[in-house]
Amino acid sequence: MASIKRNFAYNVLLNVSRVIFPLITAPYISRVLEPDGIGLFNFANTYAGYFALFAVLGIPTYGIREVAKIHDDKNKLSKLVSELISVSFIATSIVTLVYVASIFLIGQLDENRVLFLVAGFLLYFAPFRIDWFYSGLEQFKYITLRTIIIRIASIVCMFVFVRTKSDLLIYVILNVCGTICGDVWNYVKLLQSGVRPRLTFAGLKKHLSPLFILFASSIAVSIYTILDTLMLGFMTDYQQVGYYNNAMHLSKAVLTIVTSLSAVAIPRMSQYYKAKEFDKINDLANKSFLIISFIAFPAAVGIACLAPTFVPLFFGAEFGGSVVPLMILSLLIIVIGLNNISCIQILVGLGYDRLFCNSVLIGTISNFLLNLGLIPIWGATGASIASVFAETLVLGSSVWYVYHKTPLQLKVGIPNLLKSLCGSLLFLPTILLLSRCLNGWTLVAVFILVGSGIYMFSQKILKNQSLDLFVPVILQKLRQK
Repeated sequence: MASIKRNFAYNVLLNVSRVIFPLITAPYISRVLEPDGIGLFNFANTYAGYFALFAVLGIPTYGIREVAKIHDDKNKLSKLVSELISVSFIATSIVTLVYVASIFLIGQLDENRVLFLVAGFLLYFAPFRIDWFYSGLEQFKYITLRTIIIRIASIVCMFVFVRTKSDLLIYVILNVCGTICGDVWNYVKLLQSGVRPRLTFAGLKKHLSPLFILFASSIAVSIYTILDTLMLGFMTDYQQVGYYNNAMHLSKAVLTIVTSLSAVAIPRMSQYYKAKEFDKINDLANKSFLIISFIAFPAAVGIACLAPTFVPLFFGAEFGGSVVPLMILSLLIIVIGLNNISCIQILVGLGYDRLFCNSVLIGTISNFLLNLGLIPIWGATGASIASVFAETLVLGSSVWYVYHKTPLQLKVGIPNLLKSLCGSLLFLPTILLLSRCLNGWTLVAVFILVGSGIYMFSQKILKNQSLDLFVPVILQKLRQK
């Protein structure tokens, strides 16, 4: 069994790359394509991605859990992979017909027909998207190295081939090629591992019920992750889409680091649950809450403080409309960070798919209604408010389910969460004082350094148990390097 600390380290590295690479490309591509070009790119990718959800059903989450249960049996793995790929192939074939037809039938899409058809390759190759297989086997080293290599190649190609606003289609092609290369690489490695997938119609029925439950959950979640962009594009304009997506990407870039633990914990949770080792499940979940809160609170407050300075420096003066949405969306770092433990790590990891589905449906309804009311009035800002409100409802309901519907006896440690929050609030007077004598990138750099020092010192004074859990792991990794 792989070390969960080593898997966590690889997943952190993977997610750090998801932060660093956009930080490298975003300032350049935002200035080249401008808000409306960025908005159209994100709208096309989101539209194709929404259809891809229907193509993969709930396989990305279900597959991790099922692979983890039989990870030592090649014959069973071949059978499982064949069945799940076959389900995805059938769904993809149907969904692709609907997707292509919609492009020709909806006037707004038909105006950029070629761009949407190219973006559709994110959908067409959905059956080959098998990261879930390697996550279930806890092969996070492979996932990390493969992803980093492909991203480096994609960045080089972007700087070489995307030079003017008219190169938007080229940028879409490069984005699609990066995804396809990862899919093909995964499939080749799958064959080399001895797993032999094949199309089959036998044995599919037993997967349909849990898949549709997880699929319903993913669709519900998409209402306030993917559908926000689609509603902005149809109800306002591509400029508002650009503002919203750049703000969302920045908050999600930090969020990927915060939520790294959930991805590596799902297979381990499944194994503990199968062995009825509830003490280990409780210990892993409690430590997750402590670590996530320790990172998420300062990250969220820090981004909100820096947004007015950072956004125009990073994206350009044309993206001033992203400042307020980013300040609002920074709260998602806290809410989704904790949500990934209660929803993904616990409810999904332990097989409580229906409870997970119920949780996200609560947020879905409120978010959709808020989008209808707020987007026409406030555009990107309205969509941001709706997203945060929806995720907060999901967090509240999922935590209730964990306490009342599962055998876990969590001791989240509210005092430690409050200590993290109090330390983070010290950033507010810090940014006010520093902004009186500094500006630009100097202000950003000094605030990060001074703020980090103040936060760590405050947690030491307040005796936050999260610090005792977090620092030894970091020091151990540094000694290993």
